[in-house]
Amino acid sequence: MSFLEITDLKKKYRDFSLSLSLEVEEGEFVSLIGPSGSGKSTLLSIIAGILSPDSGKILLSGEDITKKRIQDRGIGMVFQDMALFPSMNVRKNIQVGMKEKDRKKREELADRLLELIGLSGYGQRSVSSLSGGEAQRVALARSIAAEPRILLLDEPLSSLDAPLRKHLRAAIRSIHDSLGITMLYVTHDREEAFAVSDRIAIMHGGSVEAYGTAEELYRKPSSMFTAFFTGEGTAIPLAAISEKEEGMFFFRPENAIITDGCQSLEHYIVLENAEIVSAEFTGDGYTLGLDWNGYQILARSAEKPRKKDVSVAILKEKAEILRS
Repeated sequence: MSFLEITDLKKKYRDFSLSLSLEVEEGEFVSLIGPSGSGKSTLLSIIAGILSPDSGKILLSGEDITKKRIQDRGIGMVFQDMALFPSMNVRKNIQVGMKEKDRKKREELADRLLELIGLSGYGQRSVSSLSGGEAQRVALARSIAAEPRILLLDEPLSSLDAPLRKHLRAAIRSIHDSLGITMLYVTHDREEAFAVSDRIAIMHGGSVEAYGTAEELYRKPSSMFTAFFTGEGTAIPLAAISEKEEGMFFFRPENAIITDGCQSLEHYIVLENAEIVSAEFTGDGYTLGLDWNGYQILARSAEKPRKKDVSVAILKEKAEILRS
């Protein structure tokens, strides 16, 4: 049995329905990603007990918590809005949810958490003097101080600028690894999810479209939606390549090369007479936009091609045949 087991969970609104099952192992860092309105935050709110499902079951470490009160679930939650208490200093904010009653031990735990989040010496500071990133770290420490069985994070970094988000996502992963706490992390940022997650659940229309590691989702997408949500790519109807086939032929730019006909192409599918319409320098080479019989193709090249009309070779073993 998984540490968190969500079975046949359903929640229906007038214009939206959530319907899914999901399993998370103990100590895992799982991210939920998907377009706005796909149900990510709704799912977290149901797990936390803020919302009640219409049907389904939620088991946490084998215990049915579906109908338990918020305070009885042993779940911590960090929101985009940190909601720190302005009348308390940093240390007092962290200690709010502590279960430990002994004052000395509370102080020791607060010091340990301040060190863990990289804010040693900040205990007496007013929370109003903190930057956005510092305040978010204090909110994270406060949630951890309550010793939750699982920690839910709902887009905690979305209001921060890109460099700070990148720094803090690494800090959150480091905290996870140090404590071994199970985390369920909602983000709209695919790169963020790829960087920190053990597994990723891609949500679409209120259900889990795909679930796996970043490598699995990127290299072996199960659907067209998953393929394009996880990165750039090209999809061409198989009928344009083979008249007897149905479905879409999908490949990533890095698996499509410009060929001059000199190399062996035994393991490639070659699209001849493609026209280069754009060439974007990316530092380690060029991303090319090409037109092949009216289909738009993305490919990579170490150097900027000198000819406008070229052939594109796609590595067969890296391409996927997708039906939807």
